Amino acid sequence: MASPAPIAAIVGPTGSGKTDLALALARRLPVEILVADSRQVYRGMEIGTAQPDRAARAAVTHHLLDLVAPNEPFSVADWVAAARAAVAEVVGRGRLPLLVGGSGLYVAALVDGYELELGAPDPVRRAELAATLARGGIAALAGRLMRADPDAARRIDLRNPRRVTRALERAEAIGRGSPPEPSPWPGRVAMIGIGRPRDVLNQRIDARAVWLFGHGLLDEARALLEAGHDPRRRPFTSHGYGEAARYLAGEWSLERAVSVTAQRTRQHAKRQATWFRRDRRIVWIAAGEAPADAPAVVDEAERVLRALLA
Repeated sequence: MASPAPIAAIVGPTGSGKTDLALALARRLPVEILVADSRQVYRGMEIGTAQPDRAARAAVTHHLLDLVAPNEPFSVADWVAAARAAVAEVVGRGRLPLLVGGSGLYVAALVDGYELELGAPDPVRRAELAATLARGGIAALAGRLMRADPDAARRIDLRNPRRVTRALERAEAIGRGSPPEPSPWPGRVAMIGIGRPRDVLNQRIDARAVWLFGHGLLDEARALLEAGHDPRRRPFTSHGYGEAARYLAGEWSLERAVSVTAQRTRQHAKRQATWFRRDRRIVWIAAGEAPADAPAVVDEAERVLRALLA
């Protein structure tokens, strides 16, 4: 019987250079890229979410991009189902699935087999949680989650009302009994991360924010607004879109929109780094100030992946 298919992954915080490294490795290894990004699943949001451009997609087959419209619901479970189907396609062609992204929850859901969604939310429970949030603020829900599911409370950002609410829905739907056991990916999993000093990463993020606003983010945000998408809905919480909407509405200056985008992205990158640093399977490639596709970085990444998959 054939051995279960292996999966490789490049993870790390926003701005670290994951896409550049993946494209460089694709010139050396027979891979297809599976994008593990909770925002790149939305159509019409290519620039602000830093989707691989047309040249990148032409050079290497990419999966899990542009799956739904910004106003359509999409869950972790939906992504995992699509990812498993994509893995089967890639393996069927005799190629290696290469996960690339910074959404740690998506990566964990696939490689560790966590069943993170329990079907449609109970509207009664959701209404009760919304009322609790309105009365007592996020602290009330966070405290309730810590009592119901301490492990989940440690994994998520307790300042994020949406994530805390969903975690509580899952915890209280399961009850105080044992949650479903995870079903890890049965084949080998080789994970590498791009490590950079904090000041270097912040500089890259700041430069990226300036680039976004100068290379089409405003036009993209304007098109989404004109299409009727609500700037208060989840897709617009992606870094840059809400800020672009406020600039377009005349509420903020361009300088402020760029500055807040960079600040929010730096905060997000810090949370991503904390998430991934907990996973001892990840082998970190020290990139320093070098481009992620610099020969020395690519050489080391290739060496590590080959060793992990041997």
